[in-house]
Formats: sequence, C-alpha cells, structure tokens
Amino acid sequence: MKIGNYDPYFYYNGERKPAVKYRYYKVMDYIRPIAQKYRFYGIFLIFNFTYKFLISKYLELFRGSDIIIYDTDTLLHPAVYITYHMPFTRRIKSSLRLKISSMLFGSKSNFSIFYLDTEPELAMQRIKKRAETGVDIHSHENIRDLSTLKKEFDKMLGTASQSGFEVFKINTNGKSLDEVVEEVQTIVEKKFVNND
Repeated sequence: MKIGNYDPYFYYNGERKPAVKYRYYKVMDYIRPIAQKYRFYGIFLIFNFTYKFLISKYLELFRGSDIIIYDTDTLLHPAVYITYHMPFTRRIKSSLRLKISSMLFGSKSNFSIFYLDTEPELAMQRIKKRAETGVDIHSHENIRDLSTLKKEFDKMLGTASQSGFEVFKINTNGKSLDEVVEEVQTIVEKKFVNND
C-alpha cells in the first residue's frame, strides 16, 4: 500500500486499486497553490498532515497490507518544513520534532527511511526541467531555500539514525531514475531476504 501526495492505493498482482473511495487530494491540489500564494501554507501543512495521520492509522488498523510505503513527508517532512514555514519552531530541538512525527507515523521497529539525496544546484536543474512540462515552481524551490532545507534534512536524518531508525541515504547525483529505483529495490529485497 502506498500513502503519498495523492490518494492511497493498494498494489496487488500488478494491479492498482484505491484504498479509499473519495478524492480528498483533488481538493488539496486546489487549496495548495492558494495557501502558498497567500502565505498560510503552514496551516495547510498542519491540516494535510493531520489527514495523513488519520487515514494512515485507519488503513493500518482495518486494511491489512504486507508493506506500507509513505512519502518522506509523513515523517521527515513535517519535522523539517515546519521550521521553514514557521521559523520560530527552530527553537524546538530536532529530536523532539522527530519524536512527535514518529509518534504519529509508526514506531522504530520495522520502519525504514529511504532518503534520496541530491545537491541543491542539481535539484534546481531538475526543477527547471520539470517546469518545462507545465509544473509550477514552488516558493521554496530556489538555491538558498533548498540549501537551508538540505541542511535541516541532513540534521534530521542524523537524529533519526541516533534515535534507532533504519536510514538508507541514497546519493542521486548523476543517476537516472531507473538507477535509483534499482538501488532502492536491491535494498528492499535484501531486507526481506534477511527477515525471512
């Protein structure tokens, strides 16, 4: 099961089926750019993460699945981006921010973090290429803010590792999407073989 930026889905025998019947994210996709434009994105994030918490816990309890895949924003993203949208929260220790996120989105046991790392300059090249397809560039997608966020993510990853989370940091610089997918798949397969 995958819970991410769009409606959660189950994958079974190569088929994808929605885990919930309603289209929450159609509304979220409409509200997100408005929140960014009028600077209440922090409030939007709180509402968005609350939804993800509720839906993920419902699916864990009542819709059994062998593997649940969350986008990184369900654990690291809230703890990092809150410091970007609400700078005063930098006074809160990274360990406490991560602890709150981990309380919401799973325990340390059988929980792995895959972090796809890249340099801000290369990220901007990818963002500009993405923009050529008609996707908007977000307000934080500039070298200065991406550098700030990368430092915060690196610090949060260290905190997560020290706190007992299994962390796989994958350098994506100079790699194609297929190469990154293959690297992640190799790690996952080894993890399951070891568990068996």
